[in-house]
Amino acid sequence: MNLDNGDILLEGVNIKSDIDKYKVQIGIVPQDIALYQNLSAYDNLLFWGSLYNIPEIELIEAANSVLNQFGMYNKRYDKIKTYSGGMKRKINIACSILHNPTLLLLDEPTVGLDPQSTIDTIELIEGLNSKGMTIIYTTHYMKVAERLCDKIAIIESGSIMAEGTLADLD
Repeated sequence: MNLDNGDILLEGVNIKSDIDKYKVQIGIVPQDIALYQNLSAYDNLLFWGSLYNIPEIELIEAANSVLNQFGMYNKRYDKIKTYSGGMKRKINIACSILHNPTLLLLDEPTVGLDPQSTIDTIELIEGLNSKGMTIIYTTHYMKVAERLCDKIAIIESGSIMAEGTLADLD
């Protein structure tokens, strides 16, 4: 990981000093689906979880747990290419939380979803946050930011233009 400038603080600690130690505390959900289309959801979870060196028994338990949590257990052996956009988004998020990170970064996780899948994804994220996970959520949709965020930052060309609560930004 290359940093151009600035610091990254995680629980008050600058992680630049030992980034490998701290990156296991971070989950990342990119805007584009990061799944292998010809693998099943279960196999994708096992692959992505293995990158965090989760012991095999714990990884299997974590994969089954997130599949249940996200209502996807009955579809676990279906190939990702057969899934709807909303189902793919759920599995994409599931892959990012197998290692139980303290911080989850989400980049436009509802882009291209139908209204019901959007609601399901937002509720799923709210559930993760209610269990203590810190969420950083990027979006162009102020209604979603209003619903999910305690603090909002407007960023343009890499610089924070405004920040605060939604009331502060009005």
